[in-house]
Amino acid sequence: MAELPIKDCPGARATGHNTKAERIQVTETLARSSPDGDEQRNPRNWRPRKKRLLFLALMSSSILADGGMTWGATLIVPQALEWGISVNKSATTMNYGMLLQGVGGLMAIPLIEAYGRLPVWLWPQFITTFMVLGATLSNDYGVFTTFRSLQGLFGTVPQVVGLPIIHDMYPPEEWSQMINIWGTTFLVGPFLGPALAGYIGAASDWKVSFGILTVFYGLSTLLIFCFGHETYFVPGRQCQRNRRLLSMFGVRNHNVPAGPTLLYWCRTMLVYIFKAPLLLTGLATMVNFCWPIGITVTVSTFVAEPPYLFNTVQSSSLRWAAILGALLGWVYGYWFNGWVGRSSPTTYYTEKRLHGVWAAIVAMACGLLTYGLTLNYGKHWIGLAFGWLMVVAGMVASTVSITSYALEKYPEQSTVVSAIINAWRTASGFSVGYFQPAWIQRDGVAAVFGTQAAVVVANMILTITPVIVMGRRKAARKATLA
Repeated sequence: MAELPIKDCPGARATGHNTKAERIQVTETLARSSPDGDEQRNPRNWRPRKKRLLFLALMSSSILADGGMTWGATLIVPQALEWGISVNKSATTMNYGMLLQGVGGLMAIPLIEAYGRLPVWLWPQFITTFMVLGATLSNDYGVFTTFRSLQGLFGTVPQVVGLPIIHDMYPPEEWSQMINIWGTTFLVGPFLGPALAGYIGAASDWKVSFGILTVFYGLSTLLIFCFGHETYFVPGRQCQRNRRLLSMFGVRNHNVPAGPTLLYWCRTMLVYIFKAPLLLTGLATMVNFCWPIGITVTVSTFVAEPPYLFNTVQSSSLRWAAILGALLGWVYGYWFNGWVGRSSPTTYYTEKRLHGVWAAIVAMACGLLTYGLTLNYGKHWIGLAFGWLMVVAGMVASTVSITSYALEKYPEQSTVVSAIINAWRTASGFSVGYFQPAWIQRDGVAAVFGTQAAVVVANMILTITPVIVMGRRKAARKATLA
């Protein structure tokens, strides 16, 4: 084999143009010249305490991504009164932010891959803190909505960077369990955030509530600054330890491959968006999130009217049903992914993880029917709580299964996979706030939620089934050839 050029440091640093064989030789050369270097710098070999603290910082920012975006859902009535607008218009302050969450996630892909996880995680969180502060100090609907939209654009990064960090720090056999924990963290946010916001707002006013949210973002940024580390690691590419402060600015990030450019990652993102498995599971995710987010942004309007007449505290407390549902979805996802992981290697194929969606989708459909019929006939609020609980439990369980599958299917593209799933999810969350109120007014609550239940079931059958069938056939062909 031809001798490789020596650059930057002893042991050679691989470039983006080396062949696979050359990269292997570089890795072996580096390992011989620095026996402990790669092993110590590999995030999978970090001390457990270092991993736990970094993961804590990740969860603190992830729970704020959606939790901070839906923070004002229980405060729309006092805001509408202060600004002199309708309650329905006040509820739209979150919509553009939800849309820009998906846009921001896609924009983050090339930056994360070109400059590293840490800088693209830290600085948008820092900027988001000031966007929330701007919303807190706003005095009219237009200015408030602008800052909230920018909050969504910058604040979505933790939902994208989490998957690659998990990929970097943990071995493949631990991915599904860590995704389950991380995913539940940011999925419980849309329900925990409004609950806390409502309690604080009831005791003071909406500005104080958003001031507390600003403090939460500041604390999260501080945790990232204190415990965040660059996790991007390619064996054989790193020639010296990163200076942590410089890596925060994306400078001298020797972990990051030198070859791929921003344009390369933009092209890669477009290619993966239209890969059949990701396209179909993305459509499934979009529909799964549409209806739970619809409940989240409209439930305060419904329960403020007869026969419920809930005040802010009661409306906030109702959201604990959704929080409990998210935790139940986490328990199911933890058990199911553990069970699938213990499958026999001879019969295992990646698409088996998608079988976790079937029980989840039954729970969602039953929950939508329970919620819609309770609301339609004005029955006891416990029916609303129980229906919402089932919807959220199904949403979390199905999302964890889909995300675990996607990472295991394309482990080399963890950032791209994470951003694509995030974009599908937030696109539906953005749209539902616009069409659902008019739909309910035209056709009635029972018809709307009954249709939603039918759409959920049909969507899963039409999108997930083909992916499972394709995966099973591919596994069978491999077994035959072996």
